[in-house]
Amino acid sequence: MLLSLAVFNVPVALTGAGVALPGVAEQFHPASQALQWVVVGYNVMFASLMLAFGTIADRVGRRRVFTLGITLFGVAAAVCTFAGSILVLDLARAVGGIGASATLTAGSTLVASRFEGAERIRAFGVFGTALGAGLAFGPLISGVMVTALGWRGVFAIPAIIGLLVAVFSPLLSESRNPNAQPLDWPGTLSFSTGLFLFIFALVEGPAFGWSSPVVLGSLAAFAVLMAVFYLVEKHHRSPMFDLHLLRHSRFMGISVTAMALAFSLLPLLVLLPTYFSAVEGYSALHSGGILVLFTAPMLVMPMFATRMSRRMSLRSRLAGAMVLVAGGMAWLTVIGPGVGVGVLAGPLLVAGFGYGITLAVLDGAAVSSVELDKAGMAAGMFNAFRLTADTAAAAVGGSLLISVTAARLAGKVSDPAAMTERLNGGVHTTVPVAADAITTALHIVIWLGAALALITVPVLVRTLRARATASHLVATSSVAAEPATEEVR
Repeated sequence: MLLSLAVFNVPVALTGAGVALPGVAEQFHPASQALQWVVVGYNVMFASLMLAFGTIADRVGRRRVFTLGITLFGVAAAVCTFAGSILVLDLARAVGGIGASATLTAGSTLVASRFEGAERIRAFGVFGTALGAGLAFGPLISGVMVTALGWRGVFAIPAIIGLLVAVFSPLLSESRNPNAQPLDWPGTLSFSTGLFLFIFALVEGPAFGWSSPVVLGSLAAFAVLMAVFYLVEKHHRSPMFDLHLLRHSRFMGISVTAMALAFSLLPLLVLLPTYFSAVEGYSALHSGGILVLFTAPMLVMPMFATRMSRRMSLRSRLAGAMVLVAGGMAWLTVIGPGVGVGVLAGPLLVAGFGYGITLAVLDGAAVSSVELDKAGMAAGMFNAFRLTADTAAAAVGGSLLISVTAARLAGKVSDPAAMTERLNGGVHTTVPVAADAITTALHIVIWLGAALALITVPVLVRTLRARATASHLVATSSVAAEPATEEVR
């Protein structure tokens, strides 16, 4: 129960930020980039530290790291609730991302260490359901909180839940790995710093200019740090990334699919609430309710997708799911000023059904595609790939929205920069040219998500063609894992 509450809390804090952004912008009037960091700061810390926390939990104790993580998460959310400036909010969100990373990583290893066999699969089913429920209902819950308590309510509820879980976490049994390896500090620092600089360049590019020394220097430093990371991992006795896994075509095909999906999920959850507020004048509750059309299928589809395994191969299910995501995203380009919920329901549901299918199979398929003794490393690498893509997707989507909107407004309004700030802050406008500008920008982001989803279909067909060699079943943060010996038809 405690673990389920904690796991439910993490995606609510992620999706809720998008719903809260218009309220944050209305109070603090921040620059668009500062507003982006409310979401991106959380994501970048979450993504860059997951593998490190896996090692730390194994060494010092999984319950101890879980307790530390959920406490940090709760305290950071409380600071967000009472933040008096956008800087404090951004910093608290980054700290919250660190706490979320420790919570989810240590929580999953606690489940794995406590249960075995069929019980482990059922336990991870509950774990995955809690994660899916938080993702599915996060926008609606956040909309209710904003309506009742203002934007601060979005962070108040996760703070209360997080701190309550922390109080009762001593009831959990402790476990650790007596053979755990030391933390790979050079790998952790080079990867985390490099990822931050890459995301910094993407977020701040529109403000500094894409050819500015700050942006180009950040990208160059990112490239250097990634080269350092590669060399460190290649020669380290206990690397955080096993580079040999990059040679597994099935593992990489599934990982690429998860990364492509990020460019469909994150922009919708983060950018649509802002768009609805700016163009339609919708309330946070109204926007959150619309997003349920996209997220609710993610809660119900995994159990149906698991049953589909009896009749359809893994390759067929994943390829079909990606076609649904691509089709739904392409269809969603009907969005525009004055377009009602009835028109948007179809594309949001189709994309949501496709994404829901992937939730049922991706985690298990990734882990089951490698040898048993590398399953833990594969799970960590897969989640690192996915969360890094989530962070990049949020940064790329936000920067595209700002850059394209500003370019479309140039010469059409008296102050394009100010109008762009207003639109990306979710401030409602009745100026037709402004609504058209942000709509065009959103269409580009949506088409990017559709194209990446469609491109992965032939990748999946090719990489999942070979018969898997592993012969185990590993339960991860999703529902039951895919049988690794399944023949791909």
